[in-house]
Amino acid sequence: MGMGDGAARDGGRSGPRYRLLFRYRVDGDLRFVSHHDTVRLFERALARAALPVGFSAGFNPRPRVSVPVPRPVGVASDDEALLIELTQGVEPAEALHRLRAQLPAGMELLAVEVLKPQDVLQPESVRYRLDLPDQPPSDLPQRVRDFLASDIVEVQRENPKARGIGRINVRRYLAALSLTDGGVEFDLRWTPQGTARPVEIAQVLGFEPDSVTHRIRRLEIRWQPRTRSKNP
Repeated sequence: MGMGDGAARDGGRSGPRYRLLFRYRVDGDLRFVSHHDTVRLFERALARAALPVGFSAGFNPRPRVSVPVPRPVGVASDDEALLIELTQGVEPAEALHRLRAQLPAGMELLAVEVLKPQDVLQPESVRYRLDLPDQPPSDLPQRVRDFLASDIVEVQRENPKARGIGRINVRRYLAALSLTDGGVEFDLRWTPQGTARPVEIAQVLGFEPDSVTHRIRRLEIRWQPRTRSKNP
């Protein structure tokens, strides 16, 4: 599929857009790369792959590349999402092949799909696993039970806008929590008001947050139904 000369001159900002959703995995040292640097990594990789990425309008146009569910620094992941907009259609398998060849070790593309124009990409929840150390908190089973039985479980969180420390009820974001063989698995709701951080869940369970980040892995991002409902 092609595009008009006018769209070519403005970098595709006013022309048709073709959206691709890539799923990928992050492991090793790359789990310590920040969200901002992850986006920049993909921007450079897409340029090397020579994919026709569109740009935003305005005085400082940026590539239409986003990671819609930021990954906490230090957390490995089996399920990440990358959304890009192209100025012309590219076969998904070809795009996957070209981009995969440009990514560093520790970042692996798993799949790609084409999003329809009416599709809305909205996360619903994110599932994590915390692998237990050799000596987990002795009261961990009771902490899990207490957490699930409570309506309010608050932790302290730094608030950059208020330039201070506030408190947040992480229980409102907890959708599921269970002890498994050698670990703890939990689902965190993703809402317009925000979400809990996986290290905050670990803190409630009796772990030192700074000492368990490397033990946390994102297992799955679950999405809300993607198609907009039509007005009757």
